[in-house]
Amino acid sequence: MYGRFVAFQSRHAILASTITGGAVMSLGDTAVQLAGSGTWDYQRNGVVSAYNGGMSPFFYYWWKHLDGIWPGTGVAAVVRKTFMNQLMVAPFNSALFLTWSTAMESLIKGDCVGADGSASAQMIWEKVAGKAKAEVPSLVMSSCCFWLPANAANFMFMPLHLRVVFMSSCSVVWGAYITYVVHR
Repeated sequence: MYGRFVAFQSRHAILASTITGGAVMSLGDTAVQLAGSGTWDYQRNGVVSAYNGGMSPFFYYWWKHLDGIWPGTGVAAVVRKTFMNQLMVAPFNSALFLTWSTAMESLIKGDCVGADGSASAQMIWEKVAGKAKAEVPSLVMSSCCFWLPANAANFMFMPLHLRVVFMSSCSVVWGAYITYVVHR
């Protein structure tokens, strides 16, 4: 099975990254939901899984770009790639995930409805802004504690074609945490 996945990944890197990223986030979110309330919200799961699946191709190319700047798995190259990834991606990705999930779930569930019964962009924006102000700083700090070691292992030990799989596996844990934060 591993051999088939590697062959598929090498032929269809973006498709494999998208599917893997979405599926793994789905697992993490499902675990949080079932452990918390004992029920599963498929709409919430779809929103967070779509985000991770959609972002996975970006990460594939981003890591490839970092490898081009600092090739190899030596300590200096790994440290540079790890810190550049954390500096450039963590704040953006945390804020974007929180914005996407809050806005999309508000639209789907009708949490922010105006007087005319339609979705209110202003109410959604206020909800997103309040959530971002309250949660993004702690998400960025938490991501440093989690993703710095994970990225170091990724850049040091994983070939490019397995990075999305490895990081998506790490994302099961991170996905569980970040969906907990967004939905508390």
